[in-house]
Amino acid sequence: MNKKLKNKEIEEFKYLIDSRNLSKKDRKENADKIIQARAVRLRERSEVDIKRARLMQLKLQMEEYLNVPNDNSPHSFSDFLKIYIDTIYNKRKDFAEDLSVEPLMLSQVLNNHREPQERFMLRLMVHSDRTFAKICEFNQKIWYRIYYKEKVGKIMSTQKNWRGTVEKFVTNRRLETEF
Repeated sequence: MNKKLKNKEIEEFKYLIDSRNLSKKDRKENADKIIQARAVRLRERSEVDIKRARLMQLKLQMEEYLNVPNDNSPHSFSDFLKIYIDTIYNKRKDFAEDLSVEPLMLSQVLNNHREPQERFMLRLMVHSDRTFAKICEFNQKIWYRIYYKEKVGKIMSTQKNWRGTVEKFVTNRRLETEF
């Protein structure tokens, strides 16, 4: 290949990569083309692809929630559970049926009126393990970790309300003699 021709191709390619060298009009046109191409691609996705993408997004959000030490997160166990169920099922009662739990109990858990029972959590772990097996690697313990992070966060954030009462019941005599 001619060295001059090769250098010319590199020069042209350089301008395609660095949009700072394009005029405002060219940048706008390129942005519009990208938006149109993305819209076409989104319309062509199947329902299965959409569900997979939502589940992947949920997994990443759950992992991020666990990795951030901030207790003031807008997410909660029930929020993640709602997203999980609504992504897979058209009706929440179908999810309850698949887990062999009462729809009323599921509703109470989702609306924070009831704590999830151990059997519910175990069934949720198995269900999510099977669901995510087709999509990506998923740590089934993540549901427990999210639930307990939320519980500990609530307890610690309300410490000023309960600490005085609890301290009345805890004696210092044994602590003083042991140390």
